[in-house]
Amino acid sequence: MIRFILNELIDTEESYNKLLLLIRTRYMEPMIAASKKKFPLVKESDIPILFNHLPALLKLSNEILIRCKTSTNIGEIFRDLESDLVVFHKYAAHYRSKTKTIRKACNNVLFLKIDQENLARKDTNRLGMSDYFIAPIQRIPRYCLLLKDLQKYTNKQVPQYYDLEYALNSLTQLAVTMDHVKMKISPPLPSRHTN
Repeated sequence: MIRFILNELIDTEESYNKLLLLIRTRYMEPMIAASKKKFPLVKESDIPILFNHLPALLKLSNEILIRCKTSTNIGEIFRDLESDLVVFHKYAAHYRSKTKTIRKACNNVLFLKIDQENLARKDTNRLGMSDYFIAPIQRIPRYCLLLKDLQKYTNKQVPQYYDLEYALNSLTQLAVTMDHVKMKISPPLPSRHTN
């Protein structure tokens, strides 16, 4: 069962990592390019609001993937990365400004074109930008569930158990803090799926 949970952690992290890469390649890079044109269709000032945490989230996800593929002490991995995980709290704190910027961008022709193209693509799972932006908010609770399952099947007599306990407490605290921040933000944007 432990191997199954470890594989699930790696599989879900790979999916999350691909999602972050999609945000970068399908949204961030085209919007940066559009903002640098002579007559920009996107305000350059909106780009940091939307994507300022993406590089750190992607770097952290890459690090988690590398470490999970080379070590079975998952608690130690998350304990070692504890200070890097703060990016999730920062992301949650700025989530409201992201949703406001997306709402404002919905009036922008280029943004609508990019979003509609992505909604039609299979490789994006036919999701729009607002659908993707909730993923980092959902990732910490997912880590908590996986670590809780892993701890359930780990012998309390081995040091890994206490590493898991420490990591789980730290991640749970982060999830609670993010929920508290999220309570102060507006509800998520409605999805604009096309049929």
